[in-house]
Amino acid sequence: MAEFSTTPLVYFLNTPTQEDFFNVISHELVVQKVMLPAGKAALIAREQTFPSGMQLNQIADRLPNIAIPHLEGDLVQQERLVVVHFEIPVAFKDLADVSRILPVEWAFMLMNPVSKEQPMRIAQLIRALTQSPVAQLQHLFAAKKPSQVIRLLPPLMAEAERKQ
Repeated sequence: MAEFSTTPLVYFLNTPTQEDFFNVISHELVVQKVMLPAGKAALIAREQTFPSGMQLNQIADRLPNIAIPHLEGDLVQQERLVVVHFEIPVAFKDLADVSRILPVEWAFMLMNPVSKEQPMRIAQLIRALTQSPVAQLQHLFAAKKPSQVIRLLPPLMAEAERKQ
């Protein structure tokens, strides 16, 4: 499997609720022709059924909670990795314990039109965010501008791909 061939789309958003986040990001991804308009309802429904929050602080102190929402390929128009930093943490249910609500600071959305590749891509992303050197992860999560994320994330993804 080749690494993502396009530059990640990176957003720094002030969306205090998950509903606000899905409204804003869905609109932007439809405008950018990354996903079809029906993707918004599918993202919301999937998140309710399969929560995507993860606690990275179990890996190392000072790592944030993240979420990895994604769509099925038939609703995706182009392969992209969409990264969102929340100025105000957004509540997501923990995928490991759905009774726990996590204040999430970063979301990583995999957009892949080839559904059969989705599990491999998710595994690659999770490896990048859980097995990369802690100092590199801390540097990524300290980013204050989209350009910093665009520079720091691809090497982590490429290394995770090599570890597959």
